[in-house]
Amino acid sequence: MKLSPSLPIEKENTSLDPTDWASARCMAHQMLDSSLDYIQYVRDRPVWRAVPYDVRAVIEDEPIPKQGQPLATVCHDVINYVMPYARGNAHPRFWGWVSGEGTLGGIIGDMVSATLNVNACASTHSAAFVERTIIDWMRNLFNFPEESTGGLLVSGTSIATVISIATARQRVLVNVREDGLVNGQQLVAYVSTESHGCVVKAMELLGLGSKAVHLVPVDENFSIKIAELKTAIKDDRDKGLVPFCIVGNAGTVNTGAFDDLLELSKIARAENLWFHVDGAFGSFVILDPQRSHLVTGIDQADSLAFDFHKWLHCPYDVGCVLVRDSSLLHSTFSTNQGCLERTERGCSLDDRWFYHLGPELSRSFRALKVWFTLKEHGTVKLGQKIAENCEQAQYLVSLLEKYKNIIRIVYPVSLNIVNFRFEPEEFDKDDHELLESFNDELVVDIQMSGIALPSSSRIQNRRHIRIAIVSHRSTHEDFDIFMETLMKLYRSRVDAVVMARNGYD
Repeated sequence: MKLSPSLPIEKENTSLDPTDWASARCMAHQMLDSSLDYIQYVRDRPVWRAVPYDVRAVIEDEPIPKQGQPLATVCHDVINYVMPYARGNAHPRFWGWVSGEGTLGGIIGDMVSATLNVNACASTHSAAFVERTIIDWMRNLFNFPEESTGGLLVSGTSIATVISIATARQRVLVNVREDGLVNGQQLVAYVSTESHGCVVKAMELLGLGSKAVHLVPVDENFSIKIAELKTAIKDDRDKGLVPFCIVGNAGTVNTGAFDDLLELSKIARAENLWFHVDGAFGSFVILDPQRSHLVTGIDQADSLAFDFHKWLHCPYDVGCVLVRDSSLLHSTFSTNQGCLERTERGCSLDDRWFYHLGPELSRSFRALKVWFTLKEHGTVKLGQKIAENCEQAQYLVSLLEKYKNIIRIVYPVSLNIVNFRFEPEEFDKDDHELLESFNDELVVDIQMSGIALPSSSRIQNRRHIRIAIVSHRSTHEDFDIFMETLMKLYRSRVDAVVMARNGYD
């Protein structure tokens, strides 16, 4: 007797999709409304507040769930335990670090990106086309060569710096991918003492070491000293070392200072060195006609790193790297993967794969929120917001200058960052330990008040209060509110120090 092949038994649907789409849609809309409320009513909340111990316990002490929870339960936990205790950079008085606030368009872009859930390593699909468009827009904005420029979107300037320095290293050590750095030449990179730590980290990650970073002093404007840079390059060559890269700053992290990018590019060409520009946020001053001269020479860079999640207000995280000669990116990162080869037809028709230009194969569709932001607001309006932040910095300076007898401001204030410190008349000006502690504690007092969130900086070996303004929501009234709170907290802390010194509790 011939047996018929058995038919597969139909199993219950075990996908991760909702079993009740109507209820799921309702809950999803509630979460969207909660997200929109978070943005619309941002001024009604403190900038920042500490996470209570009971809330931390709910998050940190929960064991990994073995059984799933209802969608409504998870959403409840997000609304009650996560959203109220975020870092606070959506608030118009978050001035601690250069962190963009995001926009409604960015939220929509990220939502759609998560919906599509594509791996934007490239190939023939919309995510690749959108990312290439963003790269082309940036190439035009910064006037990089049309035919040769390459680039890609990354998590931020830190990884963009790694990619840039790796490409610079490949240019000098053409066999480094095969041979490594064993018995190799001792390469040296040059950065100012005001440069961001991501440059040193990149050198360490690439096996060149932090000792290969030659720190060059800065002038009174916090810009790299050109004469000392030239001397350093010559001296290192005389020692048998191999200079290979100069890093220029377009907006330093401490003060927003700019190096002379045009002069640095000339030195790099004369010395046959790679010229990299760290433009994490300051590069976008090119959108402000009054201040675009600050980035003169940026178009001469061999590589440029910058962030969209800072002064362009895209949701975290998304940065960009542009490289003048894309063939060097290919020689640094390209690999052969049999399953990713180009085909004559179908979804692998296009062979311009982004994974050939950087270290990541798995890449989210970061470009969509950038594309959305630029299309929704345009470069003119975004440039106006940049100019507004710089003008707000000057307004803050005018408020601080009313207290010249007790407040020392760091000049020049060339962009959007203001540094200052209190030196109370009641204190001994030579008691540096007391002054350091006083300014540190005052920063914490302001943060704990929830009114504003500044940070601290160390400039010329002295502690300062740092205000970094990148908010598209800030107004002059916000700085008035800040100053009123600041001076009340200042007076209260001075009184406490004086009473303690006089033996009172």
